[in-house]
Amino acid sequence: MPTPNQVIMGMEQTSMSQLAEAARESMSLGQTEGLASVMFTDVVASSVIAKTLGDRAWSAKINAHFAAVRRVIEANGGQFVKTLGDGTMSSFASARSAMSAAGKIQRDLANEIAEPRLAVRIGVHTGDVVQSHEDFFGSVVNIAARIAAVAGRGEVLVSDVTRALVGDDPNLKFELLGEFELPGQQGASILHAMNWRS
Repeated sequence: MPTPNQVIMGMEQTSMSQLAEAARESMSLGQTEGLASVMFTDVVASSVIAKTLGDRAWSAKINAHFAAVRRVIEANGGQFVKTLGDGTMSSFASARSAMSAAGKIQRDLANEIAEPRLAVRIGVHTGDVVQSHEDFFGSVVNIAARIAAVAGRGEVLVSDVTRALVGDDPNLKFELLGEFELPGQQGASILHAMNWRS
């Protein structure tokens, strides 16, 4: 029969139980689930630009870019979740809002005059996410990141689910690109490119 800690040590050890309780709270408090469109942006050729500019100038440039992206995301009803290296992650309750933000980001960058001009690739996927402590988790996050990774310079690629949820919107034009094998995903994923220039 086990002997209680209080008998052996003269005091009760509660650190492990406190840790277990904290873990349980972190898995329940502040955690919500729901449908969301997750968007990733990634600066193309950032390492080359950073090397050319130097650390100080690159830091100022990328931070200004992040601030501009955040303004667009929040203006379109999205939540700027975090930065990831030279990229960003955000979440939207509406697929159309995500498309509006993605198009605005690309148009703003295309109209940028100051050198060096940045270009981004954007990927968007919609599905069930789990939000906990200002961050998002779930397969939808992984797929959105992988869609962004296969996008080209200045492209906005979206999953078939996101495209379907947008529906028929005269302000949003898409081109069916076909099936893509996304790393870490079983089966092919159908992707569409949003024509943000029209």
